[in-house]
Amino acid sequence: MVAILSKGDSCELPAVAVDWLTDDPQPGIVLVELLDAHGRPHQLVGKSVYFGGELLPTSPYPCPTGIRCTVEDINDDLATVSTTDWLTGGPDHIPFVFEVLLDILVPTNPQPPSA
Repeated sequence: MVAILSKGDSCELPAVAVDWLTDDPQPGIVLVELLDAHGRPHQLVGKSVYFGGELLPTSPYPCPTGIRCTVEDINDDLATVSTTDWLTGGPDHIPFVFEVLLDILVPTNPQPPSA
């Protein structure tokens, strides 16, 4: 079933939480991996609250999770998603952008998590 999403919608991109890296800063930092629509691997590191599910130091890693994203564009069965409102990296707080298959995205609540 294809998710009914439009440009600007919030969604969750399925991923795998690979490891709990540290408890500091709270609520803890995890390593998450995903494959984009072209089979390229990506790794993200961030606070556990930025990812879906209840990730804890005692969770059985690897385990399924999700990355909160915003749909930037849709072209046939591909969606360009970004972490603009959710997770950024580097000193300039650059969002992560991925091209993924539209049908793997799950619509979500548009409110960013508080951390």
